[in-house]
Amino acid sequence: MKRIRIFFAVVLGSVLTFPVLASAQPDEVFKVIACKGKITLERTKKPLSVGLGLNSADQLRLEGPVYLGLVHKSGKAVEIRNQGIVNVKDILPPPGKASGMDKLVGFVVNAVKGAEEGKNIKSASVEMSINVNKIRLISPRTTKTIDDEMTFTWHGSVDGKPATYLFTITDANQNVRYKKELTETQITVNLKALNLEKDRCYYWSVTQTNAQVPSIESYCLFLVNDAEATSLNNQLQLLRQDQNVPPTALDKLMLGAFYEQNGLTYRAMSAYKEAAAMGSDVEIFTDSYREFLRRTGVDYETMKLILKDTK
Repeated sequence: MKRIRIFFAVVLGSVLTFPVLASAQPDEVFKVIACKGKITLERTKKPLSVGLGLNSADQLRLEGPVYLGLVHKSGKAVEIRNQGIVNVKDILPPPGKASGMDKLVGFVVNAVKGAEEGKNIKSASVEMSINVNKIRLISPRTTKTIDDEMTFTWHGSVDGKPATYLFTITDANQNVRYKKELTETQITVNLKALNLEKDRCYYWSVTQTNAQVPSIESYCLFLVNDAEATSLNNQLQLLRQDQNVPPTALDKLMLGAFYEQNGLTYRAMSAYKEAAAMGSDVEIFTDSYREFLRRTGVDYETMKLILKDTK
């Protein structure tokens, strides 16, 4: 029960970290999510900043190499990379039904602002993590899941020698539900085939069987019930139907925020990583991925390993 309470504290914490922004003005249509280069709002003659609201009458001046990422109040993401004059009314998406994505837009803006403010902050556990001789579990961190199959990754070995690992999934009573010995640092598991119960936490861990130092970490997989899974998939469909084909870095950032907001940190990590890779020329995407990792409790040394894999 203690570990389950910790799990819910983590999930709720990630949602409560970013309060929804104050209600937008009636004519506000876009929020600025990312900007790079010289971009000026003509009505104020001031540079754009993350979180700024734009209305349909606004005009933007983009000079030189630029990047501008906007999110419409419906959740539609718009990227602009060309210099010139842009009339906001000309980039509005076609009228459609209300998508209910206003809270997600607020979450994204606050998350990106947090990434800008926290990009030079190391994990609070950095001092504890440096030179610690241990297996580092990478993904998934503690997460809700609607997936039938998941890929588990970790970093080893703890002594630099050829390693053999024991991967284990247990229930809250320490009963083993799945185990496998392997030499790789990754395994894909069909969770559906294990007949695990819904609305339950199951814990995964890895031990290096030929070393003196076992893994001391374990993370919870919380299998949501069918009704919640249906609701999440319906919301996800609403978000995806307005995304670009193929998706942009900003679309991936929106997906990551949606998953994080709903406690699906396994999917969120993947989406934020893809956004960082696709938008590698725009700093905010890497910063947002780094800040997501910090929010989910990744220590500094493990974060370096994860971000190295993104490049």
